[in-house]
Amino acid sequence: MIIPAWRVVLMSWVALFVLAGCGGSNDPEVPTAAEAGATLKEHINRTLEGAQAKTIEVTDPGGRDVPCGEGKVKRTYAATARNDIGSGDPNSMLLVMVGALDIVAEYELNAPGQPTVQDLVNKEYKTHIVLSSPAEHVMVIRGETDCLPPG
Repeated sequence: MIIPAWRVVLMSWVALFVLAGCGGSNDPEVPTAAEAGATLKEHINRTLEGAQAKTIEVTDPGGRDVPCGEGKVKRTYAATARNDIGSGDPNSMLLVMVGALDIVAEYELNAPGQPTVQDLVNKEYKTHIVLSSPAEHVMVIRGETDCLPPG
């Protein structure tokens, strides 16, 4: 019995797709601390840009592994800036930052905040960001990654 060529090709493709699905995990790949740190830095910088921040000062440049036990490390990054639009009251500054971060990536409220502080987390990117406004026209964003494998 001769099998037509198209059936051989089709059966080969089916076998390839079936095998490709085997042995894989349904868990998303866990990033390294370096990868998550780069994402954190990007999220913070894009949030400041979206919030029309001026006079940005990086207060924690990150880029180094901070040990956090069991051979894992975390990365940090932080910046302060000014926004001279409107009244500049701390509540308004916080709303501007939350709105800008929401456009960058989906972060969930991590802990009930104060009127001028929001503690947010992104489980997909393994990042944690705290937004605050300690004074009029002042924006402060600091963040850290989860404890992750170094890299």
